[in-house]
Amino acid sequence: MAISLVQMLNEADSWKRIKDTAKAKLPVQKAKIMDVVLENTRARMLVENASATMAGNIASIQKVIFPMIRRIMPTIIANELVGVQPMTGPTGLISSIRYMYAQTTPADGSGVAAGTEALSPNYLARYYAGNQDVTNPGPAETADLEMQMGQRLKAQIVNEIVKAETMRLSAEWTIEAQQDAQSQYGLNMENELFTAVSQEIVVEIDQFIIGKLMALAGTPAVTWDQAAVSGTGVTVVDEHASLAVVINQQANQIARKIRFGAANWAVVSTDVQTVLESARDSAFATTTKIDTQEPTNTRFVGTLNNRVKVYVNTYANGATPVLLGFKGDSEYKSGAYYCPYVPLSSPGSVMDYRTGSFITPLFTRFGYVEMNNTASSLGNAKDFYSKIAVSNMKFF
Repeated sequence: MAISLVQMLNEADSWKRIKDTAKAKLPVQKAKIMDVVLENTRARMLVENASATMAGNIASIQKVIFPMIRRIMPTIIANELVGVQPMTGPTGLISSIRYMYAQTTPADGSGVAAGTEALSPNYLARYYAGNQDVTNPGPAETADLEMQMGQRLKAQIVNEIVKAETMRLSAEWTIEAQQDAQSQYGLNMENELFTAVSQEIVVEIDQFIIGKLMALAGTPAVTWDQAAVSGTGVTVVDEHASLAVVINQQANQIARKIRFGAANWAVVSTDVQTVLESARDSAFATTTKIDTQEPTNTRFVGTLNNRVKVYVNTYANGATPVLLGFKGDSEYKSGAYYCPYVPLSSPGSVMDYRTGSFITPLFTRFGYVEMNNTASSLGNAKDFYSKIAVSNMKFF
């Protein structure tokens, strides 16, 4: 006897098999994120099946959801560019780690105030560990600091409230198209459209994340103008090599600001990808693992200077700046956060009585937050990102 969708979701062993299949071969962190969003999706489906009043094959559509989540969630570009902290409800609390001075020093308030960001080049308390003399900083007399613990530097988890928002599209087809696709090609029109709509949503999420980070980075810090490259380059590929130098310089500027490390990813246009690949003596290593079947058009294409992962955004044009950023080795070290709630959901198919066509709505819910609230996160989200403008590119 075939098991119903509701039975699969409620029966412990069946649900465990669904989750294990969805999480198979994923890295540990992505598997943890997948586990949370699958539980959110399961809860949403149980509610929809219990309270659904619409006609249509709700269960058959929802059975397609889990394979699509497994295919889509690991490939969203947010996994590589920003912190990912899944939500367990429509509102949540996102956490990030920052370093702060814990004490006001000197006590008269002429120096650092408690709660100020530590280690930043924008404000470095050179006197904090020693003589506490703002005008003449240095080490203190040994006797002055004997039997004292020293000024405190603390790592603090700072929090921001995030709210899940929605993206929604619908797939529409006629019964005639369904019959023709099935009889001639053996295709299920509903499932095919479902796949196309879900891929469109993912591409829009990718572009939303990249657009937000572009805006957060602000005005380009520097311009790489191929026509103004200095030196004795004799060919166009010699000139191309200079872009890697500029990227490396800006990556190190990010390290100077955030103290976690240099920029470790870049998002480029296809033109800039060509420049990096063609540069003479380039330190750009092209990946051999490009998956052209990914459901997004933002793909990992290689590594620059043995540390910067390069992703190509095929929607960018030649004038689009290079976007650089840092994401730490945990989901707490980032300037911005993507917070999936219910990655994909559908209440089923309905018939439009006016046209006789069938419609399947599909939606995703997620939150996005930047740690730029000076009351809680020191307002330094922008320090994690930088842009390099490009101009006068030529290839021959």
